[in-house]
Amino acid sequence: MESEQTFMPIPPDQINSDFILLEPTATVREARDAVPWERRRILWIVTPLGGHNYAVFKIGELSAFLQEMTQRDYATRSDLNLTLGSLEKFVEVYGREAVDVGANWNKVRETWNALSDPPLVVLKDGKVLGILKSTRRGGADASDWLNTANGEPKSANGGPKEEAPPPLGAPKNGGGDSEMVPPDVDEPKMTEPGGTLGPTDAIVAPPPPARRLNARFIGHDVNAPLVVGETYKLGFSVQVEKLADALADAALKESPDWFPAGTEQVVLTVQLLSDDFEVFTDPQKLFVPRTGKSRNEASFDIAPRHNGASEVTAVILKDNNAVQSMTLEFDVGAAGGAAAAKTTTLGRNLEAMAEVRARDVNLWIDYTGNEFQARLTGPAAWSAKLPITKEEVALAVEQARAALEHIVDYEGNNGALVYQFVETAIPPEVYQETLPRVAEAGWLLFNTIFFPPAADDATKKLGGLIQKMAREEARLNIQIVSKEMLLPWGMMYMADEFDPNNVDPNLFLGARHVIEHLPMEADMNFRQTISSKPALTVGLNLNPDIDRQFKLKVIEQQENYFAGLTQNSAIQIVERKNGDDIFNAWTDTKTPDQIAYFYCHANSMTLAQGGAPENRLEFGEGRWIFTLKDFMLRAPNKTRVPNAPLVFLNACQSAQLSPLFYNGFMPYFVSKGARGMIGTECSVPANFAAEFAQRFFQEFFKGKTVGTVMLELRQEYLFQKRNILGLLYALYCDADTQIAPPLN
Repeated sequence: MESEQTFMPIPPDQINSDFILLEPTATVREARDAVPWERRRILWIVTPLGGHNYAVFKIGELSAFLQEMTQRDYATRSDLNLTLGSLEKFVEVYGREAVDVGANWNKVRETWNALSDPPLVVLKDGKVLGILKSTRRGGADASDWLNTANGEPKSANGGPKEEAPPPLGAPKNGGGDSEMVPPDVDEPKMTEPGGTLGPTDAIVAPPPPARRLNARFIGHDVNAPLVVGETYKLGFSVQVEKLADALADAALKESPDWFPAGTEQVVLTVQLLSDDFEVFTDPQKLFVPRTGKSRNEASFDIAPRHNGASEVTAVILKDNNAVQSMTLEFDVGAAGGAAAAKTTTLGRNLEAMAEVRARDVNLWIDYTGNEFQARLTGPAAWSAKLPITKEEVALAVEQARAALEHIVDYEGNNGALVYQFVETAIPPEVYQETLPRVAEAGWLLFNTIFFPPAADDATKKLGGLIQKMAREEARLNIQIVSKEMLLPWGMMYMADEFDPNNVDPNLFLGARHVIEHLPMEADMNFRQTISSKPALTVGLNLNPDIDRQFKLKVIEQQENYFAGLTQNSAIQIVERKNGDDIFNAWTDTKTPDQIAYFYCHANSMTLAQGGAPENRLEFGEGRWIFTLKDFMLRAPNKTRVPNAPLVFLNACQSAQLSPLFYNGFMPYFVSKGARGMIGTECSVPANFAAEFAQRFFQEFFKGKTVGTVMLELRQEYLFQKRNILGLLYALYCDADTQIAPPLN
């Protein structure tokens, strides 16, 4: 029997008094005007909901909710006249019962998590004293949307300086009230097919000429050789056409409406990575206006290190978010070697660029032939070599995978496989025994990569910076870009030293931070939002033999769950239980899937067994087994599926599944037009896999970003259910992907 918990009052230093109190009758406009612009990221708004329940939020969260609800790039006066109490869906998300200042702090922390739960109001004598300090940030990036209403004055407390354009169809002469949109007209009138334009219809302007990203040597004839030891200036700019002296260019399809209201330019960061050239210049800014050429040229001093084949990669970021890369290959020392013999351009086009949201940290890792080159940007910036080979990485990953498999197969009392039960909450004694094993595997994996025996001071500093940021920051949005380092990043353990007797679950990288591994492929020209209008199409690709094979009901339960969704939401399910139908969906250029969900077996092959081409998906017991080679032969990536589906590959009860499995299937699906993938880092028990997927879709369909959903689920299982298996799911796509509008 557990001993009674020691009483401890709520510490005063845990109560944040930086808030304003707004009644439910307050309007959105009043909330906007009550928050000084410079304090929009830190000032909490508290709204009583009745009884002891309160909604706690920041102005950016309110703004983002309304923008998502209206699906408009601008606010209207009707939006600003809404009362906080009328936004039932909003207050439902941000509402929670308050606690009294005299409550037992130990008890409070049992039911409230500062990392994942909404902030908690503290009452004294029935009045709001403050808010328990939370690590959640307030989504302030969308705050300026509330200042875009036509005919509305800007917030008296400040805001963006640029005036947003009026909604389509509104008068543009800036006259008095009689010339503005009437209060009962919120949106432009749309014509019916075959109809005629009315006075408020939108008139669509023709798109501007396509622009080009150009790379060139400045002051050097491309016909002259590049000489080892000499320094050359390499420049990057956006032009309306390919320059006459350009080494390479890439088309940038664009449309002005992809720029948010009031945004006249995007600011990009260009950085160079190379093992063949010495790069003397730090990352440079490139200013790209709404139309025309860039306002500057980002230039870099570089010097070749050796003769022969050499390459340099330009990485382009927007707010630490990778949007494109361009790799140039040269033949140093040869006549005409300054002309790029081969150019590879990957990433988003400019129209998708303008929608990109900021990242706190970007880690770009590139394989240079016998080691890796890494560059970190964020609160701290650093670049270094990682003196480790692909084979050593593969071995480190395999050792981590083996440790995870031992956890999945952990035997409790009487040989019971605890992590494979239908009940996914893990007993405390099992958790205390298995947690150090996962932490040890995660610590060894991180240190093998970033502190290898051959690490120099620069490499060690890079690893130390990553550890420091991961430990000290409450929540980071971390973006990893690498074709080779497909690692179980979420399980990496960020302690300086490993102490099996003092394991802190908060030090798992995936327990506190959003982690996305962004695939960089050509033609990433899709938006972050997956439209649910008129209906969201989900491809359900199931192995029908799993229930019989394991004497379970996981297939039946998932079928019932998705069938129930179609009765209450605008969801269309395309169920495929025949392996041939599943396979053929990727040969069809008209496949309707916006989400492609797979629940099946999967197996990885070693290099001796044929490597990635022999990796396989199994959609039946002894039948419908397809290798990656089968997909590549019968559904080549020359044809693409049309709707940029998000692939969720839920591989359960598989004999051998390594993170290196995704070296094959993830790039394949992306090259076929998928926006990315969610997958497991090793074999996951069938019951857990089915439950995790259902919880994922429950939250994702609410309109949350996929990165937020993944983080919250990892925290839910780790901190509430003492289950580490949530750390095994990885995100190989843009973390801001979301359903819009949300589904009921």
